[in-house]
Amino acid sequence: MFDLNCGIRLRAFQGPPTADIDNILSMYNNTQVAPLITELLMVPRGQKLKDSFKESIENEAEMFCIIETIPNAPGVSENYGLQFVGMTALWHNRERGQRHCSFSIVLMPQFWNKGYGTEITKFMVDHAFFQLNMHRLSLEVYEGNDRAVALYEKQGFVVEGRQRKALWRNGKWRDVILMGILFEEWEERRSRGVTT
Repeated sequence: MFDLNCGIRLRAFQGPPTADIDNILSMYNNTQVAPLITELLMVPRGQKLKDSFKESIENEAEMFCIIETIPNAPGVSENYGLQFVGMTALWHNRERGQRHCSFSIVLMPQFWNKGYGTEITKFMVDHAFFQLNMHRLSLEVYEGNDRAVALYEKQGFVVEGRQRKALWRNGKWRDVILMGILFEEWEERRSRGVTT
């Protein structure tokens, strides 16, 4: 479990009977969130997605965390009590010896624009390189999610390519933007004192 200074906690996923998998499913059924996080068509999701997601967490996640608020966190002006905020993960590459993970983060809309995405992304990138000894982190973000692209660039990710018109969303084709950061780029930013 990791408590961040912004009043957010990252903790391990807990299977049933906890609400974790139901909270994750709620993001895939949220019309604001789902278009930003999945290539799946926008239809109601249920048990099949729950089962698939649990299997992915067990078999493909290097590190998977539920994000929640810390009730009465010291130094934090907004007290939400204990609430589900989202999820974040490092998904291991097929060949672990390559020391490459894919990064993901998803927040519920009521927690957007509060700085949580920045704090969590910084923590996860630092943790991947400093604690898990990764050499490279990558991610995919969908065209039109400008807030996420700006966040990732602020943390040192660079655009490495695009899958042109690979995603049908809201009546038009969109690109899938491929981004990445290498250990040496992260290390160079740290040596210059870049912390955000």
